[in-house]
Amino acid sequence: MRIIRGVTVMGNKLCDLKDARFILYEQLNVEELCKSERYSDHSLDTFEMIINAAEKLAVNDFAPANNPGDKQGCTWDNGKVKVPDVYHKPFQKLCDGGWFCVQESYEVGGQNLPLVIDYICKQLFFAANHGLTGYYGLTHSTAKVIEVFGTEEQKKKYMLQLYAGIYSGTMCLTESQAGSDVGAVRTKARKNEDGTYSLSGGKIFITGGETDLTENIIHIVLARIEGDPEGTKGLSCFVVPKIRVNDDGSFGEDNDVTCVGIEHKMGMRGSATSVLAFGDNGNCVGELLGQERNGIVTMFNMMNEQRLLVGLQGLAQGSTAYLHALNYARERSQGLGLGKKGFDQDPIIVHSDVKTNLMWMKSYTEGVRALILYSIYCMDKMHVYEDDEEEKRKYSDILEVLTPICKAYGSDKGFDVCIKAIQVLGGYGYCSEYLVEQFARDSKITSIYEGTNGIQCLDLIGRKINMKNGAAYKAIIFQVNETIKDALEVPELASYANELSMYLDTLEEITEQIKTQNSYGELALTQSWAQTYLEIWGDLMVGWMFLWQATLASNKLDVINKIYTAKEKSAQDYLFKGNSNANFYTGKIVTAKYYLGMLLPAVIGKFESIKKNDRAFLEMEEEYFFD
Repeated sequence: MRIIRGVTVMGNKLCDLKDARFILYEQLNVEELCKSERYSDHSLDTFEMIINAAEKLAVNDFAPANNPGDKQGCTWDNGKVKVPDVYHKPFQKLCDGGWFCVQESYEVGGQNLPLVIDYICKQLFFAANHGLTGYYGLTHSTAKVIEVFGTEEQKKKYMLQLYAGIYSGTMCLTESQAGSDVGAVRTKARKNEDGTYSLSGGKIFITGGETDLTENIIHIVLARIEGDPEGTKGLSCFVVPKIRVNDDGSFGEDNDVTCVGIEHKMGMRGSATSVLAFGDNGNCVGELLGQERNGIVTMFNMMNEQRLLVGLQGLAQGSTAYLHALNYARERSQGLGLGKKGFDQDPIIVHSDVKTNLMWMKSYTEGVRALILYSIYCMDKMHVYEDDEEEKRKYSDILEVLTPICKAYGSDKGFDVCIKAIQVLGGYGYCSEYLVEQFARDSKITSIYEGTNGIQCLDLIGRKINMKNGAAYKAIIFQVNETIKDALEVPELASYANELSMYLDTLEEITEQIKTQNSYGELALTQSWAQTYLEIWGDLMVGWMFLWQATLASNKLDVINKIYTAKEKSAQDYLFKGNSNANFYTGKIVTAKYYLGMLLPAVIGKFESIKKNDRAFLEMEEEYFFD
């Protein structure tokens, strides 16, 4: 910790944990989860112990390996991949600490931790080292899908080793002709007499497809059993280990899974993005995971977890980029502030252009963080209400609608924040000596993998708003309106609450317009609005988060004001301004006002672009791009 111009500067430039704790303990009130049977072993103390341990690991081990790992990258030689040397020790500490399954049950080696606490830890890890943490995220998803769909034998052979980080895991969907078009998968599976399957085919863009971090790699492979129909309905999922595992846990022979190369990428250079060949020698054996021809359902169990995680990844890179830029702006001196004279230069944070960029970055970093953590909190509430179908369904519906928004909006805004950070640092930001250029490079992939953001937009506009005849998205509208009612009781927030209410009404109006035009078969036109429509949702959901937070912060300030009852107004102001909590709550309210009053009104233009129903898009023929 350091003091600069009277301001305490945190040593952690990964995630503003004071803001994260505000979301956890004041906005979401996660301690209430401890009253449920599922989370009854936990308390604020255990949450804090785990978050502090994650921060220590991220700051002391993950972050120092980030830039060296980026410079060294992964190397491929004759089918083998070496990850950056500096990755091995922090990865082992991740395993030793049991981080792969802290949110899982005690039976599988976990700590039954609420997911929302786990995601704070993951944000720290991803902010510290995106490339390294990617191996960890997919390994958990692999273990989880085996836990949900696997046989007892599969769980015994693979699940516990994955949850312990002894094995790593991958998700193998993409092929050269089947990226977003999953139904075009050509990898084949032929049933053997012993009930196993012989696989043949290839997959590309496989994160962690080959690595020297773990003893074995367990691939979850989407393939088509010979004779099954084309399209997604004919796909099945298979567990395909790199090295075969015997029933007693010992290793058998090599399983004819070959890494034929790795991609050379603009970012995430420490993450081995692999090209895999299955069964080139006719000796690749897989085990059916779940039921035949139910592979897309099985695989999407992994995909949905990954989509929220990818939104978090984008946020994490934006979060650390913002804090690096903020720290730089406090220390870098250039020019004089408005109205000043003399020769002593001021920190650039006092200049309007820099301050505007920092306010923009702060707004989206804090707003998206709150939105993602709220979405994860909905998953925790689903666990709490396991026996209450109505409440569980409510949180499930909210989560369904918010998932594509968190993935696409979170990753887009995370990248945008990284670009703003480069701008704040100026020429230095463009140079590799400073980390913000790496954050931007690493962040960009989050809008592309685990379902491109275009796919997320189509999912929202084509499927999610129609769920339960609109009841799913209206469950969110109801929650926002409850926040608006509370904010209307706070005089300084009332005008912002009224504006958000007006925007919500317009959202419902254009949603019904879209649904009507879809019913008339105008899918090409409505799909051209998909990106704008998802942006509208993201804008309004962040607005909701800020209005909610500002209302809480205002109430907290009222309490602090009552404590400082000095007779002299000047003395009261002095005491108040010296209170770090008062500064935080005041900053939260100001940030909320800035977002709601300066940034959110841009949504009006997005509304109008859809309401105009302009059809120029439909008139644009392919040849017009070329002739």
